[in-house]
Amino acid sequence: MADILHKAADPEALHKFQAAFPDFAESEIKTLFSYLEPRHYPAGTSVWQQGDPMEFMGFLLDGRFVVKREGRFPGKQIILAVLEKGSLFGEMSVAALQPHSVTLVAVDETAACILTHDNAQQFFRHEPLLAIKLLKKIVVVAGLRLQHTGSRLAELL
Repeated sequence: MADILHKAADPEALHKFQAAFPDFAESEIKTLFSYLEPRHYPAGTSVWQQGDPMEFMGFLLDGRFVVKREGRFPGKQIILAVLEKGSLFGEMSVAALQPHSVTLVAVDETAACILTHDNAQQFFRHEPLLAIKLLKKIVVVAGLRLQHTGSRLAELL
């Protein structure tokens, strides 16, 4: 797993990252990758808690995350989603620094690359066309998640 965490020089990490972004050219992936920071989360590690400030978004390279939210009853967590490799997480942080509405926990040993809010702002300034392409990807992912949530809610009602 540690091999996946090396920066752009690591072809395996680039390959896994590119698999999640099939519409991006290899040169675009390398450019975006240069703004990212590798992260490793052992199983059971909390990436952030509900209410923590949004400081980064990430790209899951290996492992799984569970997305949870505090339920109606204190201490009861509701599992909203399980994110698999190739998933985006924390994507709202590139635009806004507000508290997280969910808790994110590593289910397995997990490797990710993160884009901090500050690095995102630099990326937007220096690579505007590629930034637009990334933002379109984020909008599509967010829209699909919202559709899925709407479908699940409709089933419950």
